[in-house]
Amino acid sequence: LDKSRECMMSATSKVGDDINKKAALLCQIAQIYEVTNEYAEAESKYNESLTLVSNQFGANYNMGKMFYNRAVDKLDAANNVDPNDETGLYDKLNDEAKALFGQTVLYFNNAIAFIDGLSEDQKKHNQANLYNCLNALKTVYLRLEMTDKFTETNNRLNSLNVGK
Repeated sequence: LDKSRECMMSATSKVGDDINKKAALLCQIAQIYEVTNEYAEAESKYNESLTLVSNQFGANYNMGKMFYNRAVDKLDAANNVDPNDETGLYDKLNDEAKALFGQTVLYFNNAIAFIDGLSEDQKKHNQANLYNCLNALKTVYLRLEMTDKFTETNNRLNSLNVGK
């Protein structure tokens, strides 16, 4: 993995002034860090990609997905806490999960906004991406007890299914 990161970083210097290619490479590098659980590095590379091109699907969706998956891991860990535990670990893990879920909202909404800004033909090609974002966001709103946002997102999600 170190070698692949090295190669990818080297590639970023070879794309020249093409910020779209550089942003895409940074997103791929971030994904490598994410796979190796180096979340701070992944977040840094996603943010670097978003600094170059803020209106993009890749880094927004992947950043949201990274926080979402980490939140789910925290929930799983909380559910594995011994019911007799009196250290507060269960509540701590649940609070951490909620905080991570909260961090997803901006990124999933940005990814959705990107898709919404595409041409009708491109929207059709991105229907699965839109579905994934809306479905994740629906769960996030449910976990954060944001009922109005949950209902709004769920309605839009259901309208996608009707259109298929």
